[in-house]
Amino acid sequence: MMKPSGEVVSGIVSLPYEDILSVISYLEGGENTTIFVKKMGVFSSFIFRFLKTGIHRKIERKFLAEWFNNLSMMIKAGMPLATALEESAAGSDRSDFKSNVNDMILNIRQGSSFSAAVERQSHIFPKTAMYLIRIGEESGTLDDRLKDAADHLTRIQAIISDTRQALLYPFFVFVTMGGGMIFWFYYVVPKIVGLFKDMDVTLPPLTLFIIAISKFVQTYFFEIIVFSFLLGVLTVMLYKNFKPFKKILDGVFLKIPVAGTLIQASSLAFITEYFSLLLNAGIDIIQSVKILEESVGNEIYRIKLGEIKTNLGAGASICDSFTRARVFPGFICRMINIGEISGTLPHQLSYIARDYKQKLTTLVAGLGKMIEPLVLVVAGIMFAVIMAGLFLPIYDLVGNLGAM
Repeated sequence: MMKPSGEVVSGIVSLPYEDILSVISYLEGGENTTIFVKKMGVFSSFIFRFLKTGIHRKIERKFLAEWFNNLSMMIKAGMPLATALEESAAGSDRSDFKSNVNDMILNIRQGSSFSAAVERQSHIFPKTAMYLIRIGEESGTLDDRLKDAADHLTRIQAIISDTRQALLYPFFVFVTMGGGMIFWFYYVVPKIVGLFKDMDVTLPPLTLFIIAISKFVQTYFFEIIVFSFLLGVLTVMLYKNFKPFKKILDGVFLKIPVAGTLIQASSLAFITEYFSLLLNAGIDIIQSVKILEESVGNEIYRIKLGEIKTNLGAGASICDSFTRARVFPGFICRMINIGEISGTLPHQLSYIARDYKQKLTTLVAGLGKMIEPLVLVVAGIMFAVIMAGLFLPIYDLVGNLGAM
């Protein structure tokens, strides 16, 4: 294509047209001159879409929440949707997101609805936001629904951030302890063992056991590091892609004393927050539970939400369906029952979400005090065994010298 200035540009662009003439008409807008246009084949089109959607960085919830909020304010001020989208794209510092917004603008100008344009970018936007946009278009309250989406993403991000922050601390502590143990067995123990050999000391069984571990670490140090790394990568891959493994691991996590409490509070805050928003937006109960089932990260809760959806479809009440799942506390089931009877279910769910969000915040704030005794006990036992194994021969040697 040649611009009015005489500059020749070329490239690949995704356009919502089927015929070449429509593409040429679009490209020649602004007094451009089309030189050559060719429709991509099936294989090259697949590669292009894969590269376009696969190599981009993930769009963070915080970024999307700010974008939805800005878009809501511009539409509320009376700005046309296409113009508001152009302004939001111009103000973005992410070229990949700007390209996606420009695609939506093009779709809208060719007669597509905003919700349909957003659904074509489903790799960016969560399903909840897409449902809210569709409802906002149908009810004429798009600005309010966009604001709801922004507030919802902000709250969900806060829940997830608190959970990650809470779980990161014990993970860091135990990794540090493991690194310290490897350092002792690889570097410190061999030097002390050399001293024992020079002094010709008789070694007790505990010391021999520690020496055997030290020799194993020294011999297979590189293999241990590589194996640990590969085991971590394999665990993450299986957790993300193999649901039976994810179910087992999620079940184990829920039974770990401190981590289980955190994960339960996070999951329940996440579920009730989503559920309240969907019901407030006018989405029916079964469809809301289906969206929850697809959105929740914990496999145990995902399976239970599937059971709830089945029970609701069979005619069971919401309270009975949640009670039969047996993973939701009695407090939640009672509040759902009250909301179901009084017709205030979204309000009750919103109250539960705030309550569990507060519990999660309290847990995160007090996590250090909760886990400190456990860390001290575990670290104390491990290093007490090592020190006992290393100092018992010295104690015996000093005792023998005293007897002489």
